[in-house]
Amino acid sequence: MNFKVSATSLNLRSEPRVTASNRLAVLPHGQVVAKIAEAPQEGWWQISTVLNGLSITGFAASQFLEEDVTPPPPPAPSPVASVPAVHLTENRSEVTPDSTSRAFPIGEVTRPKRTATTAAARIAQLRKIISYLDVENGARYQRGSGNTYCNIYACDYCYLSGVYLPRVWWNAPALVNLAIGRTVEVKYGDTVDELNANSLNNWFRDFGDTFGWSRVADVDALQECANQGGIPVISAQRKELNRSGHICLVVPESSTQVATRSGGAVVLPLQSQAGATNFSYGTGTRAWWTGTEFRTFSFWIHD
Repeated sequence: MNFKVSATSLNLRSEPRVTASNRLAVLPHGQVVAKIAEAPQEGWWQISTVLNGLSITGFAASQFLEEDVTPPPPPAPSPVASVPAVHLTENRSEVTPDSTSRAFPIGEVTRPKRTATTAAARIAQLRKIISYLDVENGARYQRGSGNTYCNIYACDYCYLSGVYLPRVWWNAPALVNLAIGRTVEVKYGDTVDELNANSLNNWFRDFGDTFGWSRVADVDALQECANQGGIPVISAQRKELNRSGHICLVVPESSTQVATRSGGAVVLPLQSQAGATNFSYGTGTRAWWTGTEFRTFSFWIHD
């Protein structure tokens, strides 16, 4: 029998109890789940569900689940046209890590890129990208006037790696026109708007798979992807949307820079970020994405 989430959101946990660090995911209102079994702890069920294409199993408080009696929806119609990636003007040579034209992609002629096909070569190129962006010193990423720029850094890293993560994205009227096959001109503030970290969390949910992103369930998968030269990110959305969310890169380990592990399993992946603190490599001291200030979080990987 299927059930659905009756609360506005419901934490899926790795064990049938509430702790600060055992959240696996946040299930939205109406999310359909399958009950596997009742947990030994009263009021908890083991459940499974599919979230953004990812099959995930965990424990949830049963009081927030109700029987799903909704008939299955009809098949969705095929879209008339796919939604294209969008950037503001590319290859502007003056847009560098020391520039503050943050809506435009990095355009410096000598910018490094990830073009290799083997893991070792791709990792070497990713390290060059991290060194080039120099998040700890580049003016583009420095905190100021209450603003932080985690999204700018993540987008720049992805852009140089050949992976699409939007700095600007189509607004609602533009998406409607694109869906019916119309050509839409890129106009800042008219057809496209800048995305912040909170908005990127929704973009992953709605469009991530269209652009090659896959959701994964644990930080081991994030680190494994990075160690093969792929692009993993952690995305979290604040409960208070007028406050900054966060997006953080997971990057390849080296002999001197490593993830934090316990019993062989990754606990804190090797990260690179702009934000309240900027660092090229680090793990921090806690799983920041499980903080109570975030309404939801997700892990994504791209080859």
